[in-house]
Parts: sequence; C-alpha cells; structure tokens
Amino acid sequence: MATETPKAGDWKKRESFGSALVQILIVAALLTGAVFLVYKRGTNKKEISELMREARAAAMKGNAADLRQALKITDQALERDSGSPDALAFAAAMYTDLWMMHREPGADAKAKEFLDKAKKADAQTDERFGTEALWMIANGDAKGADEFVESLRAKGGSGARIFYAQAVALQKMGNLKLARQSFKAAMDKQWKDVNLAAAYGESILLEGVPGAIDAFNKATGQNPELVRARLDLALARVQKGDRVGDAESIVKDVLTRPDLTPPEKARALTVQAHIALIQEQPDQALSLCDQALAANPDDLWAMHVKASALAQKKDPSAAAALDALLAKSPSAPIFYFEGASDLQKAGQLDQALAVLAKYEAFFKNVKNQTADGKEEAYLDRDDRYYLARGDVLRAAGKLDDAMAAYDKAIAAKNVNITRATYAKGALLLEKKEYDKAGEILVDITPPDGTGQLPEAYMAMGEILFNKKEWGPGCQNYAYALTKLKLSQAPREKLNAVLTDVEKKLKDAKQKDIAKLWMEEAKPLIQ
Repeated sequence: MATETPKAGDWKKRESFGSALVQILIVAALLTGAVFLVYKRGTNKKEISELMREARAAAMKGNAADLRQALKITDQALERDSGSPDALAFAAAMYTDLWMMHREPGADAKAKEFLDKAKKADAQTDERFGTEALWMIANGDAKGADEFVESLRAKGGSGARIFYAQAVALQKMGNLKLARQSFKAAMDKQWKDVNLAAAYGESILLEGVPGAIDAFNKATGQNPELVRARLDLALARVQKGDRVGDAESIVKDVLTRPDLTPPEKARALTVQAHIALIQEQPDQALSLCDQALAANPDDLWAMHVKASALAQKKDPSAAAALDALLAKSPSAPIFYFEGASDLQKAGQLDQALAVLAKYEAFFKNVKNQTADGKEEAYLDRDDRYYLARGDVLRAAGKLDDAMAAYDKAIAAKNVNITRATYAKGALLLEKKEYDKAGEILVDITPPDGTGQLPEAYMAMGEILFNKKEWGPGCQNYAYALTKLKLSQAPREKLNAVLTDVEKKLKDAKQKDIAKLWMEEAKPLIQ
C-alpha cells in the first residue's frame, strides 16, 4: 500500500490513533506511580510518627532497660527512613542518657554518631539541641553550652532537655541558684519524665539545702519503679539521718534486681557505706566504698563517704581523698562543708581551712541577680561558708578570726542567721564575756520558749547561772531539754543535760533548787 510522501516543510508529526493511546496509557501509569509514591511517603511518615510516639512513651519509664527498648523502637523508624531527623535526634539523646547516667559501654560513641547524623539532617528538636549542649559540657565547655542554650531560648527554644542541659552547665560553673531554677523548669516542662525530677532533687542534695527528700518522695510516688529515684531517696535519708531503716530497706530491695547498671549498683553500695559510717563502722564503710568505686569510679557520693570514713579513723589520707573529690566536683557545696567538718573533728584543722579556702576560690566570682535586678556576690550571702570557717577557726583557737567570720555570717542575713547569732554568742560565752553574750542571744531565746535552737537556750541558761539568776536559768535549760526531746536527741544526751544542770546547782550550793530542778525537769524527757 502506497504512502503519501511528506511535503517539504511539513514539520507537524502525524500520529495514528494507536500511538496516541499508548502515550495516554504511559502518562496514566506515571501519574498512578506518582500518586502511589506520595501515598507511600505519607503512610511511611505516619508510621514513623507513631513509632516515635511509642519510643518516647517507653523512654519515660526511665530505667536503662526502658531506654534500650525505646532505641529498639527507634530502629524500626529508621528502617523506614534512615534520614529521619526526629528519629536520629532521639537516638542520640537515648544513647547519651545510657552513657551519662548508666555508663553503658559503647553508648558514648553511638551518641556522637547519631548526633552528627541528626545535625546533618538538620533536626530541629529538643533532643538534638539538648544533647548537643550536654556533649559540650562533657567536653569541658560549660560556658559555651550555656551560651548555646541562651541563643536557642532567644529564638523561642524551651524544651525540657534544653533546660536540663543549661541547668547542668550552670551547676558546673557554680551558679547554683540559676541551676536549680533550670532543673525545676526542665522537670515542670516534661513532668512525665521522672529522671528530670530526680536530677532536680540531686541538685538540691549537692547544694546541701533543704528539699531533697520531698523532691525524691514526689519522684518515687510518680514512678515507684525508677531505680535512680529510689536510690536517691535512700541517699537523701541517710544524709539527713532521717528514717535510715527505710533507706536500708530500699537498698536491699534494689540489690535483688538482676538488671542493675554499674552506677546503680555503686549508688546502692554507697548508701550502705553511709549507713555503716553512721553506725561508726568506718572500716566497713571503706570496704563498701571501694566496691562502689570499682563499679563506678565517678560516683561522687562514694568518694565523699570514703573521705568521711578516713576522717572518722583520723587517717592522714582523709584530706587527700577529699581533695580528689573536690577536683572532680568543685561546684558541690555539701562536699566542702561536710568535708571541712569531718577534718575538724579529726583534728586536721589546717587541712579543713584549706578545703574552705578552695571553696572561696571557686565561688568568689559567682554573681546572683537580686529581685530588683542588681547583682550581688554569691559569697556575700553565703552564711554557711562563714559559719563553717568560723567553727574551724574557733577549734584552732583563733578566736578573733572566728568572731570576724561569724559577724560576716550574720551580715549575710540569710537562712542561717539564727545559727550564726548563736555561734557568736557561744564564742563570747567561751571568752567569758557574759554580758555581751547575753545581748547577742536574747533575740534568739525568747522567754516564751519559741526560739529555734536548744543550744541557744543552753547557752542562755549558763549565762543566767553565772549571774546567779537560778530560776530563769533553769527555765532556759528546761526549754532546751524540751526542744532536744522534740528533735529526737538520744536519751543519753537528755540525761547528760539533766544531771549537768543538777551538778552546777549543787556546786553553787543551791541544793533546794537542784532538787526542784530534778523533780520538774525529769518529766520533760520521759
């Protein structure tokens, strides 16, 4: 069959019906494929979102096994999309927690690997930025981490892990007031994550201020299975000497778990060591501390209890043990103050003063903002430091220097002003300056017995006895006895006060008053 020869210049392609139909079918197939890919991508994204929600719920339970389970779920998300920014950042955060909280071998390398991937994927999540800041701190750049978080917050960043990282940075730098606020902000931001509540309580415990037991009670009430919070509560109880038997029970129960991580085992052993120290068994405490430090060489509280046990034995190496602790944790006031007190009791007064000098050197440049926006030096308001310094100087016989320290403690006008006032009054009493001592103590020993310190009433009783004011003196000693009993002081101490007052009265030839004292004071301690 002949075909028509195209004319020159006829550029339009001539198509049959069949070829047009083929092209229509090809276009339809391509459109169907595109629609399928869009549908698949949308389904994949939804599945990843659901998996990440499941992973986060698992992580909220808080123990190491829960973090590992969260990572297994995250792996499923990454199998669907290996470049998912959310999954990569979350994995970096979980591996960071496994390393920093549980010292799981290899978790640090994994954390850094996933953090790099999250940064390349431009993850814009709380986990990515908070984890990045935590590794800056771990690498020794707390100031840089704080500035990094501040820049994020200026752009609206306010996630729990971001606040937590800033809290750790501020704590490292010694700005404890702001650190505590940031720990609390992190806890409030993600209240379901009880590890954040535990971290807040731990910051209080390291600072040595009231509130740790309440924080840990709240944490364990919310998640009774979180090992970290349970051990923190046990530690806080033995630190305060409050319901030590309960602490012992917690530790015994925790040690039956087969899945304890090395830091958890170390902390349990440390609490047992602390209990041994309370029972004046320093050798047993040292043995338990060595076991704890073998499990986790970075356990600060194990190092602290070890130094205390050495001091209880009056071992000359106690100061060196304390120095090693302070080098590792220079921003924790509790270690300075309890360490200096331990060395003072051990008769190592120069070493105790050296510890307090290190405290002053570390905190001297710390500034806090007042309510009216002004700055004040941390040490100017730090009555605990001046009280501790005054006590060591007094023990060393440097009474004038001790008096100057107590005056600074009073001038701080902080929470320990009553104790600082008592310390100054007691020092004046030691110097037999009875009138001056009375003038100082009168404000903290109201005659209706509503004062706080039994020691202050004891001192006022002694002052009045020296003035031969036997009746008012006995009344002050009676107030002291009542307060000692309310504070659950040992029976031996109560009896010692009772008989000491009787002896003083008899020595002063006040037998009738001594008899009346015994008749009326004995019921106070029964």
